[in-house]
Amino acid sequence: MAALLAVASPRVSADIVEASEFPEMAERYNVYAVPKVVVNETTEFVGAQPEPQFVGYVAQAAGLQEGPAGAQ
Repeated sequence: MAALLAVASPRVSADIVEASEFPEMAERYNVYAVPKVVVNETTEFVGAQPEPQFVGYVAQAAGLQEGPAGAQ
């Protein structure tokens, strides 16, 4: 989903990292399950999300709205 947002908007970029190939990044972001998404270093979530919830997390990280329940 992150890659689709990046394609759809020039204001969004996405990096997809293979945790087993970059263990230092996996440790830095406490990756224990996939997918794990970190947005602007302020919002993170684990697991596949329905599109509206995914967009809500991204909007929260951008300061556009309160995020979905349970967002960190």
